[in-house]
Amino acid sequence: MDDLSHLKRLSAVRTNAGVKFLTPAAFPGNHCPMHTALALSSNIRGMSTLVIGTSECGGYSCNVIARAKEFGDALHWMYVLDANEVVFGCRSGVAEAVRKMDRAGAKSIMLIWTCVPEVIGEDPEGLLHELQPQVGARLCFVQMGHFKCNSYPSGYWKTLRAFADLMEPQAQRPDTINILGRSPEEEHVPLPELLTLLQKRGYNLRMLAPKSGIEDFVAAPDAVLSLVLSPYMNPLAEEMLTRFHVPYISLHEAYSVQAVDGLYAAVGSALGISPADEFSQTRRSAETLERRVSDMLFGTRYLTTHRNALAPLPLALYLAELGMEPLLLHMEEFYPDDKKWAAALLQKGQNPLLCHMVNEKADAPVLERLGAQLSFGEIPESSGKIPCVSYLYELYGQIGYERTALLLTRMLAAFEPTTGGA
Repeated sequence: MDDLSHLKRLSAVRTNAGVKFLTPAAFPGNHCPMHTALALSSNIRGMSTLVIGTSECGGYSCNVIARAKEFGDALHWMYVLDANEVVFGCRSGVAEAVRKMDRAGAKSIMLIWTCVPEVIGEDPEGLLHELQPQVGARLCFVQMGHFKCNSYPSGYWKTLRAFADLMEPQAQRPDTINILGRSPEEEHVPLPELLTLLQKRGYNLRMLAPKSGIEDFVAAPDAVLSLVLSPYMNPLAEEMLTRFHVPYISLHEAYSVQAVDGLYAAVGSALGISPADEFSQTRRSAETLERRVSDMLFGTRYLTTHRNALAPLPLALYLAELGMEPLLLHMEEFYPDDKKWAAALLQKGQNPLLCHMVNEKADAPVLERLGAQLSFGEIPESSGKIPCVSYLYELYGQIGYERTALLLTRMLAAFEPTTGGA
């Protein structure tokens, strides 16, 4: 198809720059990564922020902060560069702003550097090295130039990774486990059965995500183990392993019953417990559904859209095990971890096209001409000819056998009407 000639296949993509827009459009852009960095930081209790950029960034920042949860002990300031600083740099002005925030009572400050300071070559790492001995507030920074990425996810994972700069070595607490990617206020999302079991076994689960306190992140190196529920959290887990030797197990990429078996065994080995026997019912349900889906959907060609909250490459690897074939995958961002998933998918002989979807009206007819038999995520503005596995955002933050069973159930529900039932 000529519509797709500009897209690259998985084998040709090494970084986010290789993921092209599916269709051209007069498009104002996704949220820039500064937006997500600020939204995340301002929703951490006790974290103050300083956005450094142009007047446009300052105005945008006000809108973001207006929607943040209010924590009375945090400050959210903007440092707007003047014309002289755009040419000669803003180091001294930013340094004085940080000192003022420190005197005003900020306990921890995230410095968010936007496009212009990055383009003119400011050195935030050197500045923080100079400033930290002069102030009582803990300092960290992120560089959030939008010109380096298509979209906003780097605003999440780079900000979370930067939280490691606030941490210090701690004496290990053998009863404490970090849960990376679940908010302490996330009561509307069912607690995964593995975490429920760990609570029953007497473990203290420290939830690290928006609405957590900065003190929770600072104390995180004392944990015996970190369990990762979100792809945004993997870079932070890697930092904590490297700097503080806190082991982690990433749970969100595993879908197959066999893969979940292996992860739960790893959790049990790390903690000296035997969790497997506790999940026999949900394991049997997932195993039965796997056999049924493999029989019914073997050879099915599919695509994923921007309405899918699940990381596309780990999902595609699982679907390959069920005999399904990816034609086109939407990538919101090519994450650092995606290289290993890409290599595994290519080893299975699957090499789909990758794209970035933003223009729903123009994208829909292109997707419908692909010949896909199933879509993971809705296709807005479409005729409805491709069955869709919908509401996948409800699976975000879920793990284990129960997530696999729910995903497979929805796949069958989407596909069965087109085959006249099962």
